[in-house]
Amino acid sequence: MGHVTRMTANLPRLQTARLTLRPVERADAAPTAALVTPDVAANLSTWPSPLSVDQALAKIERAECQAAERKALDCAILDRSTGALLGWIGLAVTDGPDARFGYWLGSAWRGRGLMTEAAAAFLPAAADYLGVECIVALVLKANRPSIAVLQSAGFLLAGEEDFHFETSNEQRSCLRYVRRFRRNGVPPERPAH
Repeated sequence: MGHVTRMTANLPRLQTARLTLRPVERADAAPTAALVTPDVAANLSTWPSPLSVDQALAKIERAECQAAERKALDCAILDRSTGALLGWIGLAVTDGPDARFGYWLGSAWRGRGLMTEAAAAFLPAAADYLGVECIVALVLKANRPSIAVLQSAGFLLAGEEDFHFETSNEQRSCLRYVRRFRRNGVPPERPAH
């Protein structure tokens, strides 16, 4: 599990065994654009491919504003030893104490358990920072690796939902997963069996 240190803007910065998670910054624009290949974008609702550096920069600038207002937190997932950008992970407040969870890794970094490691460190810290109690994740039914990440992170299947994918301008059927936290970012106690 990761530990939290604080940056000057009071945003979470996390370290795990293999990763550093820190709020996205403008220097991430070019590597972000390079990582969002068609196979990455295929499972994302708001990330087109190709993604230009200017589009990536606009996403980063929006993320900076939303983090300052505690409306969202988007973090870069970095290789701890090299500092290379591997992907993004984020929470965005939707209604009241609820937030939507999103994440992606560049194609070369998949299948190594990195997103499971990132999610375990990120979710409690981000839920605490944003003051959210319920986190919702929508995943395409065929995206088995993403479903495995959610299950490893303690999400429970809560049904299906049609969701509008901006990049393709279509409604797509997704599985809806939910995880709850107490106000301090700690998962609620599970009832004893």
